[in-house]
Amino acid sequence: MKLKEKLTFEDLKELPEGNYEVIDGEVKELAPTGFEHGEWEGELYTLLKQKLKEKGYVAVGEVGVLISRNPLRIRSADVVYISKERSPERPRGILTTPPELVIEIVSPSNTYTEMEEKVFDYLKAGVEKVLLIDPQLRKATLFEGRKAGLYDFEEEIELLPDLKIKLAEVLS
Repeated sequence: MKLKEKLTFEDLKELPEGNYEVIDGEVKELAPTGFEHGEWEGELYTLLKQKLKEKGYVAVGEVGVLISRNPLRIRSADVVYISKERSPERPRGILTTPPELVIEIVSPSNTYTEMEEKVFDYLKAGVEKVLLIDPQLRKATLFEGRKAGLYDFEEEIELLPDLKIKLAEVLS
């Protein structure tokens, strides 16, 4: 399928599944991640699903999150959690309601600027918390609105009101 040069919100239903983001109407392809990245997404998914399955929904694997309708801006998240309060029905397709939590794992191909813009977009769209994990430094930054906290993998991080984790216990 050939995509238009500038996509609009109305084009969402025609978008194919894939590994890309839409930035101001333009499709930006994403590089594939490595095995470790995928494994970490799986570990985080398993933990969140186990702890939160009664309260909401968890998904991984470049989940589309709508940032803005005009211009069309969609980010692809590594891990998302959205409560049943925000989404009483199991979500389908690109999330048009912002999740409470997005987790991003920094890949070697990511730049600081790219990740900062992505975090800002999530927060601007209404995501309450964004956890940015840097596996090489074994550090994580938790963003809540305009506040940010820096953690090492041994420190406890409060992801949600009833969920605290130590990344060292989850990620090998």
